[in-house]
Amino acid sequence: MKNMFSLHCNLAQILANKEITPYKLSKETNERIGTIYKLANNDVEGARLPASLLANVCGYLDITLDELFTIVGNKKEGEQ
Repeated sequence: MKNMFSLHCNLAQILANKEITPYKLSKETNERIGTIYKLANNDVEGARLPASLLANVCGYLDITLDELFTIVGNKKEGEQ
């Protein structure tokens, strides 16, 4: 059964707006570069995202979780 909703990570756009690279974010927050790139590439399905990671990213960028993620409704089969 397909999920009705999914998360979309807005990190790439936020980083671009703030002129910060994923590498810099990783170094400044001491978070794994691979995890930061997963977020930036919106590859969050099935990813482990600890609260501490989200708090570090949001705190460093001075954003809220609501700004970092958007909940997107998935279309049911047969809908356009």
